[in-house]
Amino acid sequence: MSREILLVVDVMSREKNVSKDVIFAALELALASATKKRFHEDVDVRVDVDRDTGEYSSFRRWHVVPDDVVEFPERQIGLTEAKKLDADIELDGFIEEALEPVEFGRIGAQAAK
Repeated sequence: MSREILLVVDVMSREKNVSKDVIFAALELALASATKKRFHEDVDVRVDVDRDTGEYSSFRRWHVVPDDVVEFPERQIGLTEAKKLDADIELDGFIEEALEPVEFGRIGAQAAK
């Protein structure tokens, strides 16, 4: 699948005269959107596509905020709780949990268009 991603990005970049970075960004947003649909709550998802290999990874993430400011627990985590998971984390950072990526297929093709 990773070769296919690179081929789609290359072809779309040449056909549409758009930089590859713009296409990669659109793919990441589309894949993140599709991944978010797996959850019932409003979660924050980040997808990272390796520009050299075409491999991609999905992550659920929580924004680190002061303990008394957590308003959306599905998207935010208090600093004390975050420190339990990552001792080096600081305010405004993100705690991430790897997710199983969605299939590229139709979603990636639509995003590239």
